[in-house]
Amino acid sequence: MRNIRILPYKMGSKSAKALAEAIGCLRLKTEGSRWRGGLSKTVINWGANTLPDALRASTRVLNRPSQVVVASNKLSALTALKDNDVKVPDFTTNKETALSWIQEGHIVVCRTLLRANSGLGIVLAETAEQLVDAPLYVKYAKKMQEYRIHVIEGEVVRVQRKARSREVPDEEVNWQIRNHDNGFIFATEGVEVGENVERSAIDAVAALGLDFGAVDVITHPSYDHYILEVNTAPGLTGTTLEVYAEKLKDLL
Repeated sequence: MRNIRILPYKMGSKSAKALAEAIGCLRLKTEGSRWRGGLSKTVINWGANTLPDALRASTRVLNRPSQVVVASNKLSALTALKDNDVKVPDFTTNKETALSWIQEGHIVVCRTLLRANSGLGIVLAETAEQLVDAPLYVKYAKKMQEYRIHVIEGEVVRVQRKARSREVPDEEVNWQIRNHDNGFIFATEGVEVGENVERSAIDAVAALGLDFGAVDVITHPSYDHYILEVNTAPGLTGTTLEVYAEKLKDLL
């Protein structure tokens, strides 16, 4: 497809490469590209926060870089979601407020890095001594389940659940921070979420001004659900890759 390019946040992105191959298009170099775009052409932005300088302004861009910048920053994303009435955990930039949460018996998630993934920059504080200086503090919410809900153009196209990997020893599993390194994988068989959760995921992507995104959601009887973040360059393999390729081709 000559009229489509995938713009990766880095050329080494495996998911961006796989998506380009599945769609049948090329990736766009962030520097030195001769592809200029135009009225009939589209860029699928895979997590990049800037466009190539030579790209024509008339080119259609799915997930504008300005919105990716907001979504990829933990503080600006939570602020935008809250301002648009999307359910998110309590958060603050004030260390004294975070300390009061600890004194009330809560755990505080100290986000020392605002732009990070895979659990980087997270410090869990259960005591005042463990509380560190950080640009963002989030009140930890206990969860029964954690999901990733993929949304493209206002439609839920895929739902995954973070499930315990049986290949990881018990002592290496972290139930508070559920990612691959801490012993979790994505499961899809028999995974369902309520319509209200799907609606929140759709609203979250819209609130951040995105055309597509992978929404991380936690659920618990005490608060129903919270949106944690929206990923603009999620990992793609197997059926999830096929779904993205099919839906984006249909869209274009």
